[in-house]
Amino acid sequence: MKRLVVNADDYGRTAGICDGTLAAHRGGIVTSATAMVLEPAASDGIRRARAESPALDLGLHVVLTGGGRPASPPETVASLVPGGRFARNADALPPRLDRVEVAREIEAQIALFERMAGTPPSHLDSHHHSALHPDVEPAFAEAARRRGLPVRASSVEARERLRRAGLRTPDKFLDGFFGAGATIENLRKILEALPEGTSELMCHPGFPDEALLRESTYAADRGREVEILRSVELRPLLARLGVALVPFSAV
Repeated sequence: MKRLVVNADDYGRTAGICDGTLAAHRGGIVTSATAMVLEPAASDGIRRARAESPALDLGLHVVLTGGGRPASPPETVASLVPGGRFARNADALPPRLDRVEVAREIEAQIALFERMAGTPPSHLDSHHHSALHPDVEPAFAEAARRRGLPVRASSVEARERLRRAGLRTPDKFLDGFFGAGATIENLRKILEALPEGTSELMCHPGFPDEALLRESTYAADRGREVEILRSVELRPLLARLGVALVPFSAV
């Protein structure tokens, strides 16, 4: 059987991303999203998702990169925030991080999500795939294991390690629908090539509002993603291919 999770990353980063994600869920094929709880639009976005789109699985997009401030007091997670802010991206993370501090920050973000949503997250993934870092993955996995949450595995090797740790992950991770690959033609090819089992398609829908245009180099493309994910041809194509859309919690 072929099953597909379509997960929208970066929910809550701006109001436009929230609007675009909800549109791609209600009128398209997005089944799940992961929220960035440290961003200013997160609280209202999570409230709206719960009220307007209760079928949308809402997980936590663990943020340990991006240049922002942590949920924890900076002095308690000093290895993660030299100078008080996260590294810009995963490549800029130092080779060694304090695992206790990593766990502290992940727990703080989960607690913040629970305060905003009133429920635990449905699943976990990470911004810039920072969970692949050797000092992040153990804390990421343990936070999910204790709560029984499924997680994203963004590499084959990570999937094997996470499953050995007793975690549920999709069978395949698909990251090709991004940037130049965010076209209806490419999405059609991705869907036609889906293997048996459960796959996760990562996407980044959003309406490019002023905040997004100011802060991100990936802005206009998000609007194109919304349009494509809402294409009327997709659900008939999935039906013809025998692919069932499922939320992340079904993993």
